[in-house]
Amino acid sequence: MSDQKRRTIPNRDHMSWKENPSEQWAFALAHMEAEEWDNAIRHCENAVEIWPTYYDAWLLLAGAFEEKGEFDDALRAIQRASEIAISELSEAWNNLASLYLLREEWEEEIAVDRILDLIDPTRHAIVRYRMAVAYTQLGDLDSGYKWLCEAIEYRPGLLNRAMAEPWLALLHDRLEQIENGDE
Repeated sequence: MSDQKRRTIPNRDHMSWKENPSEQWAFALAHMEAEEWDNAIRHCENAVEIWPTYYDAWLLLAGAFEEKGEFDDALRAIQRASEIAISELSEAWNNLASLYLLREEWEEEIAVDRILDLIDPTRHAIVRYRMAVAYTQLGDLDSGYKWLCEAIEYRPGLLNRAMAEPWLALLHDRLEQIENGDE
């Protein structure tokens, strides 16, 4: 690498251990192993202050509170860890369902969206929309239409999207009836 190139790369110092949630978590873990609950709690709290959705730090914090006998605080920490896990899991399942749809792997998409619907009810509309696409593409137009009507019920704006969706072309005549207020 030339000297000119080296001078253009900014000199970056490593993040201080105090600003690094992973370091804080590692310190907390060491304190847990030494049964130093207060220190473990302090480092876990530092970690989640830096990175509020740090799942592992919330779990360790719950464990430290539990070991210390502070069960209400342990419960709050584990509930927060659970909320984070559901949110991250939901996003992963949503992405997986979308990829199956793009790959035209209809059965896989349906299976993933059924699970997603259980773990994150806030995604009902998009889950039902994708399932409408999958069932329609599988040739089950009645199921596709049923799922699409449910999606539109949750989010009316999906009707316009569905009318422009080539994968739902077989349902466009039926959708026009909804659009015209006939159904």
